[in-house]
Amino acid sequence: MKKFSFILFLFFGLLSLSSFSQGKEKDFTINGTIKGLGNDSVIVYKKFNGKDNKPEVIVVMANNDRFTIKGKINSTKSTSINLGGLKSQKSFPFYLEPGIIKVSGQMDELSNVEITGTITNDENTVVRNFTDPIYKRAVEMREPLKNLSEESVEYKRISKSMEEKRDSVDAYKIEFVKKHPNSFLSASILYVRQNRLPIEELEALYNTLPKQVQESDMGITVGKTIAARKFVAVGNYAPDFTSKDTSGNPVKLSDFKGKYVLLEFWAQWCVPCRAEHPNLVALYEKYKDKGFTILQYSTDVLSAADKWKAAIVKDKLTWAQASELNGEEKISKMYGVQPIPDGFLIGPDGKILARGLRGKDLEDKLIEVLAQK
Repeated sequence: MKKFSFILFLFFGLLSLSSFSQGKEKDFTINGTIKGLGNDSVIVYKKFNGKDNKPEVIVVMANNDRFTIKGKINSTKSTSINLGGLKSQKSFPFYLEPGIIKVSGQMDELSNVEITGTITNDENTVVRNFTDPIYKRAVEMREPLKNLSEESVEYKRISKSMEEKRDSVDAYKIEFVKKHPNSFLSASILYVRQNRLPIEELEALYNTLPKQVQESDMGITVGKTIAARKFVAVGNYAPDFTSKDTSGNPVKLSDFKGKYVLLEFWAQWCVPCRAEHPNLVALYEKYKDKGFTILQYSTDVLSAADKWKAAIVKDKLTWAQASELNGEEKISKMYGVQPIPDGFLIGPDGKILARGLRGKDLEDKLIEVLAQK
């Protein structure tokens, strides 16, 4: 693994501000070689939600695995390249910004595509040179856990080691933000970790970012999340809302006043959300007669309504369900939810008691609060 130097970091720090100009559009060129692509289509998303909520895209055809895309952009944007059509699942993220961007890789290993040539993509490559080997090792370590008891010494040893690796990656990325507040990548890092950091730490890091970075797409989202998280901090009253259940009938959070309610945000496509459902089912059955209930709010869209309802049946979710099914996710935004799953344990008086608890941690908290009744 190559170590980055102080000089390289200093170079990035001095240049990063230039990528945030919101003024005149500047040229960008993407020169790519993806082995196995052949003469298939290459699509770059300039905007995921353009006019009339339709994505703004650039489409070109590759020639013998090679492609060139040219256009204009007025700021750095985190986006993606899709290979093989709009509905293709073959894609990889990158940073679209002025300059010449170089892309190289192969179709069967898109997670390892190398993207260099512009400030933010070069920064991201430096970060990935550190983090990717750690992620790879963590994935390898996870495999033996399938055949081990959660109570076994070996299971706990591996789990602890995996947690340490994740912590090392988090620490590395947070240190990057501290050293490079002028970088668009810093806004991206805070965006990904905005709900895993204590609100005080997140806000302190965000306040070190210059105005140009705070006003980038991800910087704006982080700013809104900070405001929302402070609004729904533990000890505050949970903001009330009215939504609709699977039959279109109104569901109101305040209807559950007087009970301990877990407000859980999820979606039928979310693998971690679905993986948590057996735990929720067990907790619901164990404590439903002791003043505990669950209200789940789905961030699914209207086109996925049938899948949402099918997932409820398949996962045996017998408690209240709600969703707007319109993709606006105004309720999840009000609660500062990003990403899902995310949950709020709310007391009988409507005050938020805890957030983001899972499995045993959630049950321990339930036992604690129910004992105080």
